[in-house]
Amino acid sequence: MWLLKTFDELSLVELEQILKMRQDIFIIEQESLFSDIDGKDQEATHLMKKEGDVITAYCRILVGDNVNINRVVVNKDHRGNGMGRELFQYAVDYAKDAYPNKKIEIIAMAYLDEFYASFGFKPVSESYDIAGHKHFDMEYTP
Repeated sequence: MWLLKTFDELSLVELEQILKMRQDIFIIEQESLFSDIDGKDQEATHLMKKEGDVITAYCRILVGDNVNINRVVVNKDHRGNGMGRELFQYAVDYAKDAYPNKKIEIIAMAYLDEFYASFGFKPVSESYDIAGHKHFDMEYTP
């Protein structure tokens, strides 16, 4: 089941699962030392897929001048079945519907450029380093 929640709507169990999944993937698996808890979760819309009581896929959506989709993660035990594509498509569709006149921005790991390009995203920066990994800015313009 796909869910969209504000920070205040998240249960403590959901918040713990989200932070643990982000830590396990971004900090431990990808060996990226950065501050994942950045103070933006309270203003974000949180998109997640739950199977029973377990969050299997997650991202957050921030809205300002543009819409920013970030912290896109799929639980390690649920990869390889298209869930990442389904998660990102759901996030893009939500952003397009809720904010039809805003650009959608992402910061993409360089090796995922073709994945994000398949959704209509185009690079808008040169590559740069974040925590030892090449990234670049991409955006989708309505």
